[in-house]
Amino acid sequence: MSNNPSPPVDVHAIRREFPALDKYTWFQNGGVSITPACIAGEHARLMRELLDRGPLHILYPDEEYERRRSTMQCLAAFFAVDPRELALMRGVSEAYQTVLRGLDWQPGDEIIISQDEEAALLLPTLHLRDRYAIRVVKLPLLSAPDQQLAALQDCLSDRTRLVALSHVTTDLGYRLPLHDLCRIARQRGALTFVDVAHSAGLFELDLPGMGCDFAGILSYKWMYAPYASGLLYARQTSQHRLAITYAGGRSEQSLDFERDAYVLRNTAERFQYGPWSWPLIHAWATAAEWLQRIGLSTIEQRTALLATRLKQQLRKLDGVSLLTPVEADRSAALVACELAGWTGESLARQLRRRWNMIVKPLPHTRQGLRISLPFFLLETEIDQLVAALRILQSEPAA
Repeated sequence: MSNNPSPPVDVHAIRREFPALDKYTWFQNGGVSITPACIAGEHARLMRELLDRGPLHILYPDEEYERRRSTMQCLAAFFAVDPRELALMRGVSEAYQTVLRGLDWQPGDEIIISQDEEAALLLPTLHLRDRYAIRVVKLPLLSAPDQQLAALQDCLSDRTRLVALSHVTTDLGYRLPLHDLCRIARQRGALTFVDVAHSAGLFELDLPGMGCDFAGILSYKWMYAPYASGLLYARQTSQHRLAITYAGGRSEQSLDFERDAYVLRNTAERFQYGPWSWPLIHAWATAAEWLQRIGLSTIEQRTALLATRLKQQLRKLDGVSLLTPVEADRSAALVACELAGWTGESLARQLRRRWNMIVKPLPHTRQGLRISLPFFLLETEIDQLVAALRILQSEPAA
C-alpha cells in the first residue's frame, strides 16, 4: 500500500451514485458489485443507441470500430499493458481455460494452485487432473511473506508446468506477494497465471511489473462495471507458449473463403472468439475512468482503513476467529471470520433478516462469513455489523 496520504474521498457523494444502498447494507461486493448510476447510465445509453440507430458495427463501422479501439486502449492503460496483450473473454474462467487448454499436458505434469481458490480456477484444474492425469499441488497460505515464498519453493518441482494463483484469495482474503512468487516460478521454468478478480480496481495494478505470464481480469467486482465481461492478459513474450485450442471468428487476421486458408492474429487477440456485448465492454472502460478519477491510491487507503477497523473490532469479540491476515499489505477488501457455534449460512441469514445486511457465508468446510468492504462503506456500518455479531454471539445458534 502507498505510504503517501491521498486526498480524502467524499464518501457521501459516492454513495449517492448507488441508489441500491437505500435498501440494505452491502457487504457482498466480492460476489457481484452493485453498479453506480454514472456507469449504469452509460450502459443504458449504449443499449438505447442500439435501439435507435441499429447495430453500429454494420451501419457505422468507422465510428464503432474506433470506439472499440479506444475502449481497449483505456482498459490496457488501466493495467499498464500493451493493448496487443489483451484478449476479450467472458470472465476469468474463460481466460484460465484458454491457458490450460493451450498447453500440451503429459501424465505426471504438475500444476500449483492455492488452497483457497474459487471455482473459476479450482474446477478447471480438477477437470484437467482427471482428463490428463496431472498432479494438483495446493500452496498453503501463510501470513509472513518469506514463509509464503519458501512454501512455493517447496511446492515446485521439475514437473511443474503452471503456477495459477489468485492475487487476493477468494474467501480468506490473503493478498499474495505475486511479484516474488512469479519470479520464483519463472526461475524454475514454470509459467504463471494470476486471477486479479479481487485486486483489479482496489489498487494500482502493473501486470508486466508483476511478472506473470498470463492473468484473468473481471469487470464486475471491484471495478463496478455491469455483469459481465473479462480479459485475458497474455505477456507478449509468453504468447507463443500457448497453442490455439479454440479458433473462432475474431481470432483471425484473415480468412480466405475460396482457398480455405487463414492467418491468425499475431497478438493476444488470437486467443479470443466472440461475439460479446460491446455496450458492456464500453461501460467497463467508463468504470475504469471513474475509478481513476476517484484515485486508486485513495480507494486503497480508504479500503485499508475500513478493513483495519473491522479486524480490530472482530479480534475483541469472544468466540470470533479472524481468518484473514491482520496486515493491510497482506490483505485487501475481503475479511473472513468465524463465530463459534454458528454456521456461515445461519449467520448470513440472521444478518439479512434482522439487520438487512448482505454478507456471503463461507462455503465448503469453513463456517463463517466473508465480509466485502467497498470503499464507500461508512464506519458506522462497520460498527453496526460488529454490534450485530456481538448480539448473535450471546444467542443460541439459529
